[in-house]
Amino acid sequence: MSNGKIGDSQTKQNVNVDLWGNPILDAKRTMSDYFGVAPFSILNTVDKDWQQRKQRWNKLINDTGQARKNVLAGSDSKKDVMNNMNGTSILDAVLAELMIKWFTEENFKTFDPFAGDTVFGFVSGWLKRPFEGIELRPEQVEFNQIQCNRENLDCKYICDTSENMDNYIENESKDFIFSCPPYADLEVYSDLEDDLSTMSHEDFFKVYKKILQNTYSKLKNNRFAVIVTSEVRNKKTGEYIRLVPNTINIMVDAGYMFYNDLILVNSVGTLPMRTGRHMNAGRKVGRRHQNVLVFYKGDPKQIKNNFSELIPKNEYYGG
Repeated sequence: MSNGKIGDSQTKQNVNVDLWGNPILDAKRTMSDYFGVAPFSILNTVDKDWQQRKQRWNKLINDTGQARKNVLAGSDSKKDVMNNMNGTSILDAVLAELMIKWFTEENFKTFDPFAGDTVFGFVSGWLKRPFEGIELRPEQVEFNQIQCNRENLDCKYICDTSENMDNYIENESKDFIFSCPPYADLEVYSDLEDDLSTMSHEDFFKVYKKILQNTYSKLKNNRFAVIVTSEVRNKKTGEYIRLVPNTINIMVDAGYMFYNDLILVNSVGTLPMRTGRHMNAGRKVGRRHQNVLVFYKGDPKQIKNNFSELIPKNEYYGG
């Protein structure tokens, strides 16, 4: 992956022109050179370059789920759709990097209302985007803060439920909202009363809606919000609880515009070990992706006035 910048010496070389007389630089350059990966609706984490970059991030961040040793329950299906380290679901650092580079500018202030691991805060701070996040479990807050402090990153973790975010986050103070909230009761993180993963689906959606919709007032105008989620099955009936469409409706009802819909394809992992049995008995297909939902607050016509060009002027990609 590349930051897509071309030095002055290279700019003066290998210049051709297109049919309209515009300069074309090295025709071998691709969209990935400018955007990290091609900005299509499918993001493939199995790609070799993606995996190599993730390994470098993981080594730097050093969050292998150490603060989740007391997770009370897990699910095989959760392991299929999440980036797992030692059996614990951890956000993909390359995804965090791409979302930051695509939808923020340097010094933008970022916020995660469900800061359940170190990854997004660390990547945000590393890329010079000051970060604040709220997490319920004190051991996770302490761990996340220690990891970020180790690199002197501008990151702050708050120990509380995000139902109380008004106590910490001022209105219109953030430039980017990013979160990978709990997938309902698919993975139970604690026995704390305010832990969404311990709630019934009905109670989960009530609190989930309140928290997500409150992010709208915290975000500045003409800014983006990204929610990473996936579908969850009702353990009694086997049907999906419609977490993805409900998330979209919650955000749109708050005032956000549903702007991009991306699919994050994860590795197969141990999925084949269960899919045959589940498909044979209940016609349940193996799920190996997550949904990356991108929302926008404001007037899309103002994006060009608030965000820099990812491809520098007079440069074109050839792939």
